[in-house]
Amino acid sequence: MRRSLALAALALASFSVGASEYVLTGQLDLVSEGLGASEAAVGQLVTVFSLTYGILTPVLVAVLARRSRRTVLIAALGVFAATNLISYGMPDFWWIGAARIVMAASAGVTVVTALGMVRHILPADRHGRGIATVQTGFTAALVLGVPAGRVIAETLGWRSTFLVLAGIGALVALLMRLAVPDVAGSATIPLTAQLGLLGRTPVVMGLLVTLVWLGGYTILYTYLSPYLVDTLRLEGSAVTVVLFFFGLASMIGTQLGGRLADKAGYRRALIVTKLAHVAALVTLPLLSSVGGAAIAALLLWSLAAWGSAAGQQLRLADLDEDHADTLLGLNQSVMQLAIAAGSAVGGGILGALGVEALPWVAASTVAVSLILLLAVRATGGIRAAG
Repeated sequence: MRRSLALAALALASFSVGASEYVLTGQLDLVSEGLGASEAAVGQLVTVFSLTYGILTPVLVAVLARRSRRTVLIAALGVFAATNLISYGMPDFWWIGAARIVMAASAGVTVVTALGMVRHILPADRHGRGIATVQTGFTAALVLGVPAGRVIAETLGWRSTFLVLAGIGALVALLMRLAVPDVAGSATIPLTAQLGLLGRTPVVMGLLVTLVWLGGYTILYTYLSPYLVDTLRLEGSAVTVVLFFFGLASMIGTQLGGRLADKAGYRRALIVTKLAHVAALVTLPLLSSVGGAAIAALLLWSLAAWGSAAGQQLRLADLDEDHADTLLGLNQSVMQLAIAAGSAVGGGILGALGVEALPWVAASTVAVSLILLLAVRATGGIRAAG
């Protein structure tokens, strides 16, 4: 019971910071109007968050390695809550952007520390499921955080989402104090040692697959609400409902992808999910005038995109079991850099070619990740073939 409560607390921590990253994607039109900035510009607030998360997280985790794990989690969540509270009163776009830099740094420390805590609170034969649970908390932010943020923004004003996130962060910090054991820090892993792994071709190629796959997904996902409004002609509550089911599909896709990787091997699972990912993105603009069919394509897109998550994590960890935790940490950073790159590219495409072009560019990018996967086989992987 104690272990389950601790794991739930770690998953909630992952959820809260995940919601802070994604919540603006469901209300770009409202934030744009409130700040007097374009939707493309507001989308870069996602870029700022992800870029900061990806770059600073390995550094901060290394600096804080010797500290008590529970203390680090509580402090990071405290900073996260305070930054959201301050953001509520920020006067303009640039101040909010600055606040999201601090917010992202605290979020990165929270997620990586929470993932690392799993091996301290669960037996070895449950580490994989425990890590999946913590990561599912981050994915669940899509299911609840984005549509709930839209409802809050439409009801109380978009700034109110910052107050809600601040409250959640504070409550989860308290839960950490009550439910999570106090685990001592470990020896510092030098940043140079982490970067040394990047000198190995299989690692670089594996991380590149992550970068292109998730970057392609984010090109359209960051601007999903404008796509729903401008291309599919949805309004008000219909946008919220679609965002909810899109998020639900992402959570289901994560679980299905994990099961497929266990049964068929992560390589086959990745090939299947990436093919479905590309197919859904190509189909989407072709069905944009056929309401129900377009929504079905959106849901297939979400299922397939997140169906690759577990297989890609297994693939990276399997490259070097002695450095699996470090590889997973690097993969987390690359995932955030991918979100930043995808948001930036999507914003540029949105401004230059319009929202209708986003699915085509996204599909092309994800197709590149499939080509890379097929071109390079992981060496020494023991689970690649199932």
